[in-house]
Amino acid sequence: MAGAEMLAGGIPGAGAVTQAALLRAGHHARATGLHTAAAASVRVVEQLRAARREEPSFQRAALTDDLRELLLVCHRVAAGDASAVGVARRDYQPVGDLRLFGVFCEPVRAATGHAGAVTYLADPGGRVWVVSDVKPAEPSVALTATRGSVDLGEVRLSHHGLARAGLRAINAHASVVGRLSHGRARRAVAAPGVGWFDDPLDALWRVPLSSQVDRWLAGAALPVQERHAAHDLAYVDGVILGTDRSGLVVAVGGDGRTVAVGVPHEDPALPYVGNLRLLATQARGRPVRVVGRFTGPARIAALAVAASWLPPSYGGHADLGAQRLTRADVPGSTAAGPPVPPFAGPPLHLVRHQLERVVATGRAALLAGAELDARRLAGAHLATAAAVVTGLAAAGVRRTRDVFGRLDPHDSQHLAQAWLTAAVYEQAATAEATRVAWG
Repeated sequence: MAGAEMLAGGIPGAGAVTQAALLRAGHHARATGLHTAAAASVRVVEQLRAARREEPSFQRAALTDDLRELLLVCHRVAAGDASAVGVARRDYQPVGDLRLFGVFCEPVRAATGHAGAVTYLADPGGRVWVVSDVKPAEPSVALTATRGSVDLGEVRLSHHGLARAGLRAINAHASVVGRLSHGRARRAVAAPGVGWFDDPLDALWRVPLSSQVDRWLAGAALPVQERHAAHDLAYVDGVILGTDRSGLVVAVGGDGRTVAVGVPHEDPALPYVGNLRLLATQARGRPVRVVGRFTGPARIAALAVAASWLPPSYGGHADLGAQRLTRADVPGSTAAGPPVPPFAGPPLHLVRHQLERVVATGRAALLAGAELDARRLAGAHLATAAAVVTGLAAAGVRRTRDVFGRLDPHDSQHLAQAWLTAAVYEQAATAEATRVAWG
């Protein structure tokens, strides 16, 4: 009920009363063992608070996803699906001795008011582990967090240094999602690292993109707290073709396929945007190795890059969110053909647009515009997409009253059901379109 009321009023109507109702529902869910629902309700409240404070880290897409998970879990539990209950947060467990090699690090700015840095490391078998130093802090902390010291045993390196070195951990402890337990009590020492073009790290880029996408989509289908910390990382080799609306266009595979490479944060205080703009204009035609985060069909958000032409001072790779490339670091463009337009898939973004509109402004968003998008979807031969958008529009304008003239509270539940139907369809259809786009 609390989630349905939030959806009806959107962000403007989700004040203290709505947030308190969501938190009460989350507390009750946790007390009764509904762990996934409890975690989702807390994330929804955190996103709402960030939105109402107009924080730069707020992402409407993240709030939409969290609200979909909350409503879907409640629906499944009500239908008797025991698998939707989820699991409680589990303690760190022993994972034995580890020899890890630094891959990259990134600054973190979260809508929950947390900031810090995260370093990703890989073991010889190709599994990626995470050392995280994220805590409640001002967003500005992310600007320098990668230069801060790693709090792990006897390791005396910054996150920047660890991403270019390695470590040996004795009787390491980690969570089931791959986050290493840290602190001075842990037994770990720094060790030499390797470059991205040397084993065992080179093996990460030898995994076919189609297999990487399957791993990402399988993880994305799980509740947030059960996803592996590195489930969405993309390892891409390619040649820079030029600029895209959101960053670079990179040719991959040698068969004409292209990938649009964007940024994870558009905040100008972080160097992501400037770095990609420099590569797009000054490194056209140059080969590049990228680690990023899958964001959609033939699209990733770049986190770090490596190339044979990158100066040795970068230590093998450049962390795009922590280091600022200069014109002197890039050798200049070579002759390259015109960029090939990225994959143009079905217009499922129209469904997503309507979902996010409702989250942003409530049922009022459906008074106009939804019917036009439904006709466009029908014209693209997406009959089911058109049907769910039409159903969402009908639920949005439905306002019934009882014999005393009072608004029927069940209207909010009808809207939530129609919205959830469209959201589940959009998630499944987008996943399939994404799989096709990546080949």
